[in-house]
Amino acid sequence: MDVAVVIVEQLDSNSALRTFRMQAEHGDQLTVAFADEYEEPRSGPFHFLDDLHESAFRNAFAECKSRRVPSSRFTSSDGLFHFHTSWLGIPTEKQRLSYYALCLPEHAIPTRVRFTDPRSEREYKKAVVRDDQRERYVLYLACRSSHGAFDFALEVDFRITAEEFASSEFCDETTTPYGAYVDAYEYLLPHSDQIVVQQFFSKEISMGDQYSVRGQVGAVGPNAKAENNTFNQAWPQAAANLDMKALAAELATLRASMRQQGTEIEHDQAIASIGAAESAAKNQDGAGALGHLKSAGKWAFDVATKIGTTVAAKAIQTAIGL
Repeated sequence: MDVAVVIVEQLDSNSALRTFRMQAEHGDQLTVAFADEYEEPRSGPFHFLDDLHESAFRNAFAECKSRRVPSSRFTSSDGLFHFHTSWLGIPTEKQRLSYYALCLPEHAIPTRVRFTDPRSEREYKKAVVRDDQRERYVLYLACRSSHGAFDFALEVDFRITAEEFASSEFCDETTTPYGAYVDAYEYLLPHSDQIVVQQFFSKEISMGDQYSVRGQVGAVGPNAKAENNTFNQAWPQAAANLDMKALAAELATLRASMRQQGTEIEHDQAIASIGAAESAAKNQDGAGALGHLKSAGKWAFDVATKIGTTVAAKAIQTAIGL
């Protein structure tokens, strides 16, 4: 993925913290991938796809001065650790993400991770990756704002155990296995449009009379009218013919390839849909996977066809009705 800025922090168990910021030069592309996307050696939480950028990061990060975090921000008790920090004014650019990454201490296993808006306390979505190569968990946050600057607060609790690290996992209601977030795009919009997006993704929308409806319907309520509705009642039947294990594996490959090629907001949204479909396939939810693949659209199908992920391409073709 093409990014404007990456901010990398690395925390150690003795409260030492290293901080490094790398910014794309004007007219230059800074292309990165998450730690778990490739197996090549690297010196931090990102793969830099340009060797010059990788070398520049490696050399500069190695020379970063470590500073001890005060006890007001870093505490430990009975084997449990707590760290909190905040950033204000992370630079952002239109149609380009900036990324923050915190590397936890070696063999640290997170038990709670909260990235929030410091003003509204609204929680952001994040990615949490176990970096087996460096034996550290990495917390990733995509930073995007219509104001040209992004703020956040972070609280993380963790414990350190080398014996359990290799088999550990972290997941909560705001973790996502992919790097594009719907809520990031929401805040690029005017306030009136933000409300529409919030209502669309909320569980309940209240507009006048309220009705509780289950299943597929064309219209409901006083003077309701439905025209040109298309319901995907055939998806459960189509999903029965899908190999969920193969589909999930190919969607992971497709998602990684799309990240490298994506340059537009629409591409990031398609990547998000592919990630959601991958999660659904892993959970054996074929109909749900097809629903997300329909949102991924034609670009996802073209990339899947190009790179030879035939199972994924066929599923997308089924979902979007090509």
